[in-house]
Amino acid sequence: MIVHLQKKIDTWIFDLDNTLYSADSGIFQQVSTLMGEFVAKHLKINIKEAKKIQRKYYKKHGTTLRGLMDNHGVDPDLFLKEVHNLDYSIVNPNNELTESLKSLNGEKFIFTNANKKHADVILDKLQIAYLFAGIFDIKMANYIPKPEIEPYEKLIETYNINPHRAAMFDDIAKNLVPASKIGFTTVWINVGHENYSDDVARSKKYLNHQTTSLSNWLNSINIEST
Repeated sequence: MIVHLQKKIDTWIFDLDNTLYSADSGIFQQVSTLMGEFVAKHLKINIKEAKKIQRKYYKKHGTTLRGLMDNHGVDPDLFLKEVHNLDYSIVNPNNELTESLKSLNGEKFIFTNANKKHADVILDKLQIAYLFAGIFDIKMANYIPKPEIEPYEKLIETYNINPHRAAMFDDIAKNLVPASKIGFTTVWINVGHENYSDDVARSKKYLNHQTTSLSNWLNSINIEST
């Protein structure tokens, strides 16, 4: 049930990629390609082997970056710079999403495994940067990614969030597990990307709500609050 969430929630926490813009935009596909190229170049292996390592580290460490840092001592800032050398022209404003976000009572934050520079560009392209009170990026998390518990705890501390009055939105189901355990209301944006079936199965009991459209879901709670 989503009735009265507007009255219960006063803090809204959003993942960035494939959550605030369509997974079909091609942005994250660009990132994935550049990650594979980075792994191949820095580990001096072919692209096929690089993609295997990319997927392995994502699955085991939460992000490819964390796996590269732990196993190969890769400079995180260099990695983030190279994998975010993107064509952002394909990201455009979504008026329906903008209006839905504006209707939410309380503060809104970005919680992303990407860096702030990338988040800034995306929010600028979407023309919604002014709606967010802060961006909690991978650098603020000391390069410890979701779904490790530490960045959630630091997010709460940094912005003085009451988790029992907060909702978190993410397209990756396993990232919502620690959020739920802490007390957040969780909303899974099920876009069919970046999820392993076993991750989803293990995460299901921690997913309070799910939708294929963030705008439609936000509109539904805005209607319930009127």
